Amino acid sequence: MGVFFLLEKILISAKPWQKYMANIILYIMVCISTITFLLCIAAFTIVRIDTPDYILVPLTTLLLTVASFLDAFLLGKIYKEKGVAIGVSVGCVFIYIITAISLYYGFFSFSNIYITKLGAVLRAGALGGISGVNF
Repeated sequence: MGVFFLLEKILISAKPWQKYMANIILYIMVCISTITFLLCIAAFTIVRIDTPDYILVPLTTLLLTVASFLDAFLLGKIYKEKGVAIGVSVGCVFIYIITAISLYYGFFSFSNIYITKLGAVLRAGALGGISGVNF
């Protein structure tokens, strides 16, 4: 709560483009922390339970869609307008994170699984944005 209060005090005297950039940076930090939290839970579960390899791809897809939905829902609640645009932008941020990490570690392959993940993340983000605006 103290960080948001401090950020709010700083942004009072900021120019509009500075407020916009601060919101984007804060939003990306929230997205990264959400996906990190969910993937840590998944890693703990995978280590504790003997998980077969064929479960890992659907599990990571499910976690990415849940994270995309939750972040889009929260942003939709905050902005209370443009739910689809917010949700798709959340999905795009998650797609960028997935692609950047895959490229960094050398595991990137443009395949049906990747396209399925992209579609699921974008749809979950759009649904979360719409839900956040309407509920």
